[in-house]
Amino acid sequence: MRTPRLLLVLLVVACATTSPQIETIQAFRTAREQGKDAEMLKYLAPDARMWFDKREGEGSLLGKSDRWHHWDTFFHGHSELYDWKVDGKVVTVMGRETNDFYRLTEWIAPPFRATWWLDDEGRITAMLYQPGGKPTSRFDEVKAWAKEHHPDELAYLMPKGDIDPTADRPERWKALLEEWRATRAR
Repeated sequence: MRTPRLLLVLLVVACATTSPQIETIQAFRTAREQGKDAEMLKYLAPDARMWFDKREGEGSLLGKSDRWHHWDTFFHGHSELYDWKVDGKVVTVMGRETNDFYRLTEWIAPPFRATWWLDDEGRITAMLYQPGGKPTSRFDEVKAWAKEHHPDELAYLMPKGDIDPTADRPERWKALLEEWRATRAR
């Protein structure tokens, strides 16, 4: 009879993908995505850090003070995570991110890898985000259009040629992108 065997396999898989470490990361991410800062901070060790691409230098603060926090909340950032692996206090996972900025620029992000470190109390101490390749998007078209129609705004939104997610920039990006999309619809 196959049904009991299938149920046993599903139970083993379900148990294998659930751990206190994974539950902590999922709870942190859910609270962050929902803008529940007090809840989010419960899952972080003091001075938890985040690195992009390589774990070098001091990294940046992870949590409410991280420079992408407002951006991610404003643009409803969300990542579908899969292929969880737990090795003691280290968790790795693959994921694919989406948000309203990506939708507005028709941005398709490649999968990324995230590694999380937890302390003896089960709190997140560090995260390493490693992008998986080059995205496709219409962002270059947006920048070319903005350079022609709103050069000062583009300079404010991308000082030094890179997106700056701080201050009122997410709101201003959204307004610019909606205008760009409206001009394309005509």
